[in-house]
Amino acid sequence: METGYFDRLGPFKVCEDMCIALNNLEYVYKFVSLLENYFDFVTLESIATEIQFNTLTSQLEGTLSQFQLRITDVVQRVGPQMQETLRKTMFHVAWSPDTLPTNQAVEPLFDYLHTHLQALNLYLLPQNFQKVLQEVWEYTLSELSHQMDTGATSDELPATFHDRLYGALELMTEFFYSNGLGLSFDAIHSQEFYQIEQRLQYHRTDTDKLIEIFYNQRLEEQLSITTSPYGVLAVRAYFNHDSLCVEVLHARDIIPLDPNGFSDPFVIIELLPHRVFPHCNEQQTNVHKKTLNPIFDECFEFSVSLDQCRSLGAMIAFTVMDHDVLTANDFAGEAFLALGSIPGVADTGPGVDNFHGLKPVEMILMQQHQRNHPILQILDSRTGDRLASEFVRKQKLRFAVK
Repeated sequence: METGYFDRLGPFKVCEDMCIALNNLEYVYKFVSLLENYFDFVTLESIATEIQFNTLTSQLEGTLSQFQLRITDVVQRVGPQMQETLRKTMFHVAWSPDTLPTNQAVEPLFDYLHTHLQALNLYLLPQNFQKVLQEVWEYTLSELSHQMDTGATSDELPATFHDRLYGALELMTEFFYSNGLGLSFDAIHSQEFYQIEQRLQYHRTDTDKLIEIFYNQRLEEQLSITTSPYGVLAVRAYFNHDSLCVEVLHARDIIPLDPNGFSDPFVIIELLPHRVFPHCNEQQTNVHKKTLNPIFDECFEFSVSLDQCRSLGAMIAFTVMDHDVLTANDFAGEAFLALGSIPGVADTGPGVDNFHGLKPVEMILMQQHQRNHPILQILDSRTGDRLASEFVRKQKLRFAVK
């Protein structure tokens, strides 16, 4: 503290005082952790009152906790002191010419890290070096994320921008793992790592595929949800003789969206993904006035093949809307049904000999809650992509009101 270590922002220098302080703290921490055996706490417990013993035990635990906090205080100054240089070298990685291979673009970053980490590895106890290495890894990840989310639209970025960053992430992983001599696999693959990796994968994925991934995630959410405030939709769906039949039966407890305390609900039925069902237009039920528990009892047919219904990710999307005359219709909720699970498509389960004998499927209606969904953010950045822009506009209308 006297040397101003905790106040410096950079550039980072391997500080002898820091290494000595960290190692001393670790040595004393290890010694104190052995006091329980040295003083024979078991015997002390037998001759002391419960209050005295609990006090002694809690004092020991508190002391050990304070040592770890002090060690953390020292270690957590390494990242901020390296941050400026990490940002510059990561900028070089991200914005190097396409002609420069990724493994060469990362060389300034790795040279900088190697110089300092080699010295720290020499001077620090192994457990302290691991703590510093983890701190540096997290800051390096953060700077890659900063470049990835530069704020530029996809039209302004080089064609290989996200491929370059994805390749850099793989090289960074190898560097910090160092054939088992650096960070462990689990330490490297933190939640932040997986979020960055996933986001880079999304950036590298075309719009059609991203939309499919988004809907697959909504279907997974549908399968896991057990309750919601938006009501329930009952349907019956089956495949028979090259025809997909979808019966929209009824709904209950739809949210009121009109000033009179009711809604004028109708349901839109759509087959997804569009690349699998390119000729199937969406269909919709009749509008039911002033009700939160409409009985539709309408059947819709889609001319599709069994192979289409068994395609990966094939589903029916149901959208409940509130009909308005003077303004745009309001979104009330949505639900998704996997086509692979319905009679006539599924390999197991009931047949379709008796259509009306099939048990209705009750689906909990959902709304959008994740306003910062990474797929929507990435599609929103594709300003020159009409499909992406239209999809984002449509989804924004489905955000739940806070």
